[in-house]
Amino acid sequence: MSKPLLEVRELSRRFGGLLAVDRVSFAVQPGEIFGLIGPNGAGKTTLFNLISGTTAPSGGAVLWQGTPITGQAPDRLNRLGLARTFQNLRLFEGLSVLENLLVALQRHPRSSALDGLLGTARHRRAERQRLDTAWQLLQELGLAALAERRAGTLAYGDRRRLEMARALATRPQLLLLDEPAAGLNPAEKDQLGELISALRQRHQLSVLIIEHHVPLLMRLCDRLAVLDFGVRIALGSPEQVRRDPKVIEAYLGSGSNAGGRAP
Repeated sequence: MSKPLLEVRELSRRFGGLLAVDRVSFAVQPGEIFGLIGPNGAGKTTLFNLISGTTAPSGGAVLWQGTPITGQAPDRLNRLGLARTFQNLRLFEGLSVLENLLVALQRHPRSSALDGLLGTARHRRAERQRLDTAWQLLQELGLAALAERRAGTLAYGDRRRLEMARALATRPQLLLLDEPAAGLNPAEKDQLGELISALRQRHQLSVLIIEHHVPLLMRLCDRLAVLDFGVRIALGSPEQVRRDPKVIEAYLGSGSNAGGRAP
């Protein structure tokens, strides 16, 4: 097996007396779709925050291609090749769909500020390339017909796809998706799974995804880790995870407690 693209080693986070993430370890391989599942309150989003630099860990380490990146700022991680979407959408709602993408594409400028000030040929060429890339992403995500619409007026599923397009605009190697199917109907969830698989191939991506809709991840992911009360209780292929007694208990409970959902 090749060197992991991302490695999480014994990562922990404590909030006062609550240990939200307890010494969690796993690795994401190049080209892999890796899922994180678990009941509500399992620590999934906290773990995502630790990986993406929005929360500092209490212990453990995050490595990117073998180099420690623990606690680095999100913009620094983005320049390394990590991009993230959020459970709560973070779009520029007053800008158009196209403008949202153009803003994201400015994170990797192809010309200098001086070129822009002087209006050089290099700057004009870079602007054309940026616009072409934005339109390509809109077409891939099925948003081209909505390019001039304000982001704040989009339907919820379209807003989700726009946030994915903005993340892709930063040209990541690893795309972190935080509950991308939240609020989608069953047909939209199926389309989302097909879209993520296609984007993985087209952009040579690795994907790390949190999702409450377990059947989607069972179909989509190469491997899964399962969290329960901040602890990793299972790791393996979808079939291995599906049959794990600890996973079944975490979702169904024991005895007559059937308040969870079986994977």
